[in-house]
Amino acid sequence: MNNESEQLESFLKRVIIEISKLDAPIIFKGGLALKDILNNINPDETIERRTIDIDGNWIGEVDSHKVTDVLIQAVKNVDSSYSVELYRNAGENQSMGYRILDHENEVITEIDLDMKQNPFYVIAQINHVNVKYSSIEKIFADKLSVLSGPRVFRRSKDLLDVYLILKNQSIPMEKVKEILDYDKRKLGDFSTMLQNKEDVKHAYDTLKEITNKPEFEEVWKEITDFLRANHLL
Repeated sequence: MNNESEQLESFLKRVIIEISKLDAPIIFKGGLALKDILNNINPDETIERRTIDIDGNWIGEVDSHKVTDVLIQAVKNVDSSYSVELYRNAGENQSMGYRILDHENEVITEIDLDMKQNPFYVIAQINHVNVKYSSIEKIFADKLSVLSGPRVFRRSKDLLDVYLILKNQSIPMEKVKEILDYDKRKLGDFSTMLQNKEDVKHAYDTLKEITNKPEFEEVWKEITDFLRANHLL
């Protein structure tokens, strides 16, 4: 990653720590959470994907004023010249969206919060602060669900994330099914992915800012081997 990307990730991590210091009912997920979890499992992993925002589950009472106040305080604790604005209210099947703006009112990143319960999480210690992360099984279940359906072209980064998880951690399918059952979801049949391999490859090949990016065929084999082993193909 370049220096600008590293600075952004450092900022995102500091915001996450400040939010956690406030004991906010947020479980973090997404690229930054996965990167930290994988680093704890395998500190020697050399493949890295740039993270540009913060994703999480707000598991407390849905109150946009409270959520906004927490995020403003956390961001101000990192840089008092920055501000936070709500641009998308939570709704049915819609997350709450925030922008973080710098002192010139330029958007530097976003925070996306689902208003869904998530009992599948772990607590990590970062700089002596307890941070709640979605479990690796939960992250895997969410990303596998995406690959199983028609959104696979728009979420090609999930191909890489699923590959990285499988490469570094054994994921029991029973746990994945438990998580999907809790969320009242079912896996698709992976037909879009399988019937459009060349298009999926093109989407994957266009992914940028990945350090030591593996070849598509290696990623494809790892994922499809898992699917066959678990009778999903």
